[in-house]
Amino acid sequence: MNCYADFPISTVIYNLTALGALMALGVVAALRFGPGVLVAYVLFLAVALAGTLSTVCSRCAGYYGRRCGLGLGKVVALLFPQRPANEYLRTPAQFVIIVLLVAALAWPIVGNALLLARGFGLAPLAQLLAALVLLLAFIVPHPRLDCRHCRQGGSGACPIGRRVHGARG
Repeated sequence: MNCYADFPISTVIYNLTALGALMALGVVAALRFGPGVLVAYVLFLAVALAGTLSTVCSRCAGYYGRRCGLGLGKVVALLFPQRPANEYLRTPAQFVIIVLLVAALAWPIVGNALLLARGFGLAPLAQLLAALVLLLAFIVPHPRLDCRHCRQGGSGACPIGRRVHGARG
């Protein structure tokens, strides 16, 4: 198993492009509901992202201060002190934050589906399809691009990575 000490820039760019575009579609969907929903979504997204960095990423023994698959390990080290690595993905706060992040990433799909339910339009349909494609473009290759090469999975700290590394022998 070849675990990266620092992920290649190409992987980081791919991951950030897919997730960034998905979040941008979430902003567009929220804006179509009005400024209140837009502000709520942006705040929700900010809490989910900051919470992930502070509760999950700060406990990552493999990439704290290094370039992870999202390129955030170095940023985390500048913003948050390192927390106990043996608590990685093992505390209730981390579980809650991960659920919030998943909800924030699901919003572009849910929001555009709600817009379509209000009345058919090509823009919400195109944005819904784009959001689905972007989510799949991130999720489907993730085990091959990230999990297969991640030190957290290789060490057994990440439950998903543990399965990917275990499946390969």
